[in-house]
Amino acid sequence: MVEKHQTINHKYLKNNMLRLNYINSIIYTLLLQWLFITTTVEAATASSTYSIVLASSPGQNLKWVPKKNIPFPGLSFYVSKVNIKSKPWERLQLGFFNNRKQAIAAQSKIKAFYPGSWVIKTPPKAEKSIIFTVPSQAKLTSIKNTSSLSDKQLNNLMRRAKTDLRYKNYSSAIRYLNALVSAGTHKYSISALELLGLARQRKGQKTHAVTLYTKYLKLYPDSEGSDRVRQRLAGLLTAASGPKKKIRLTTTQDLDEVTTYGSFSQFYRSNQAETDNTDSIKTLSQLITFADVTTLQRSGKYDHRYQFTADHIYDFINDKDNSEFRFVETYYELSYRKTGTSGKIGRQSLRIGGLLNRFDGISAGYQFNPDMRLNILGGYPVEIDNKTSINENRTFYGLTFETGTFLNNWNMNLFYFDQEFNGFDDRTSTGTEIYYRDKTKSLFGMIDYDLLYDEINILQFNANILLDQGRTAYMNAFMRKAPILSTSNALIGRQEISLEELGNTLNIEQIYQLAEDRTADSQTITLGGSQRMNSTYQANADLTFSRVEETIASGGVPATPGTGTDYFVSTQIVGNSLLIARDTGVLGLRYSNTQFSNTTSLIANTRFPITRNWRINPRLQYDIRSLTGGRSQNKLRAIFRTDYNYLNKARFDFEIGYDKTDEDNSSESLGSNNLFFTLGYRWNF
Repeated sequence: MVEKHQTINHKYLKNNMLRLNYINSIIYTLLLQWLFITTTVEAATASSTYSIVLASSPGQNLKWVPKKNIPFPGLSFYVSKVNIKSKPWERLQLGFFNNRKQAIAAQSKIKAFYPGSWVIKTPPKAEKSIIFTVPSQAKLTSIKNTSSLSDKQLNNLMRRAKTDLRYKNYSSAIRYLNALVSAGTHKYSISALELLGLARQRKGQKTHAVTLYTKYLKLYPDSEGSDRVRQRLAGLLTAASGPKKKIRLTTTQDLDEVTTYGSFSQFYRSNQAETDNTDSIKTLSQLITFADVTTLQRSGKYDHRYQFTADHIYDFINDKDNSEFRFVETYYELSYRKTGTSGKIGRQSLRIGGLLNRFDGISAGYQFNPDMRLNILGGYPVEIDNKTSINENRTFYGLTFETGTFLNNWNMNLFYFDQEFNGFDDRTSTGTEIYYRDKTKSLFGMIDYDLLYDEINILQFNANILLDQGRTAYMNAFMRKAPILSTSNALIGRQEISLEELGNTLNIEQIYQLAEDRTADSQTITLGGSQRMNSTYQANADLTFSRVEETIASGGVPATPGTGTDYFVSTQIVGNSLLIARDTGVLGLRYSNTQFSNTTSLIANTRFPITRNWRINPRLQYDIRSLTGGRSQNKLRAIFRTDYNYLNKARFDFEIGYDKTDEDNSSESLGSNNLFFTLGYRWNF
């Protein structure tokens, strides 16, 4: 590029030397015109600009040291000389503004630095000596991106950090912000460092906050947020150097900060079925209510969290059992802000480990540092259909160890659980979760190993890779026991309802063997990818293989045959802004080959933003299915969905659909259809 540029310049000079006299005359003319225009513009500008007098003092050649954190990029500090009562004075001024309104608005923002400042019209002939010009914002924020994270990952981390800061979940916010700060230089480098200091400060970790604010000012002394950071740092240092004697806090300082947020939703679902030669039958009529309320209370040293999440299903058809209420999560959590130590009691979720998802019990965690945390927990596992009672037949205890990001891109969690059922060892599992993320790759691996049976319960690996030219590839591999290997599996197919009852006829060795015999191996692997065709279209495709092995006959329970290898193929063409701006259209073709049927599906799915808050979503699907026994089935499904958001607080949803199925079983043709709809709302507060 440089050589090309030099060659062009050489040719340009060579050609111009042949007409040197002619060019010289043109240059002289242009210089005269430029001098005239510059003088005219300068005079016009000088006569119509305004500046702010920051300070003034009698004397000459004074040493002015202006504050360089004024948040007005592109403006200049300069010294002007005036005579007051025949004596020389100097003024430190900031300019230049196009009109008085701009200057007054700027003056209100710098009164904290120069409380005695005032606005004047810039004298056209005043003697000026510019000290320095505030760097433009473009220079302040122009940072070379060396981050290993993708733009999407950076956006997600910053969004989660800001959400946690908003709801005063400072421990979680610190983890996300640490990940952003340690991810190299990127578009959030400056703001992430400032927010990390703010999160530390609000959590009560003042020493950490001082260190981070000092680092911020060293790296970005002229950034947009530097004045805010200086003020926070000054406040912390002033507080730290205050009187050592005990002082009584005022009542206002003792007040708690309480924040409550959540959502409430209700949806009514209905389904009307009809077959040939029969009347229509209502097969579904339910009202589903869901409530999620979180209250955060912040006191002097502690954070309190009260969580209530529950749902309720009212069945209008089944009169005998028309009400089902379930606690999803209901707990109280206490956190000590200084160390991050916390404890939680109630029905809660565990997001680490492959098997245990929800339990009734107690958990306690100790934060060694922002990147390392140990949790100890115990209680009663909760099945998904458990309503409100505690499952006292099963008990467990365990621990998890969480690590933050290490070696720039890695993250790891360790876990151990020991579970009992009716007094018998049900399972003892240990394992790890490992994450790797950089700018082009996202990897996840997990293993859950049962120490009691010396078997792998779950082995999982996910990979997403961003290739060049808008291509992506991914793989999901999942191997597990089906159902999860545990001693209680010995009851499958038996008449006994508890291991204690089964123990009256079988010894422990036989029970363990029965549990292994009733447990099958399952494998699923998916390979897929996408290709950006142009700015409008993208192609997606994936292939899935799935297999469940057979189980053997034992203990009076017959064997379960395996499924063989089922496979599924899916392809899609996705288009954006096809008919109107921001619409989405999807045309898909799917094929599945399973033990019981072969199915080809053609799918057309669209989504149109009618307004900023209102969207509609028509969808068509046609299935051609060949079943075992020579039967065939064709099914057409048409669905229309719409949703409307009101003031970002409420969302209203409506869906109506119609299924028409024709089946040929070689002896007669049968037909059926379903009319179904869902109507509901969700309110966020």
